[in-house]
Amino acid sequence: MYFLRNETDGVLAAPYAFATRAKARAYAAAFRKRYEAQGYYLTSDGLRISPRDIELVIDPPAVFA
Repeated sequence: MYFLRNETDGVLAAPYAFATRAKARAYAAAFRKRYEAQGYYLTSDGLRISPRDIELVIDPPAVFA
């Protein structure tokens, strides 16, 4: 099981774990794509950044144990 962490904002990007790294990568791609239509991602501290600059990190569950 893998977690997807939004390192840009310091929170989990998904409220659940993924069975494989590939599924986490696919979710990360979809996560970024959601913000492409508006052209930016608004960070928790109010900065507008490009969706491709969102830092998403795949972590195994042991990181949070």
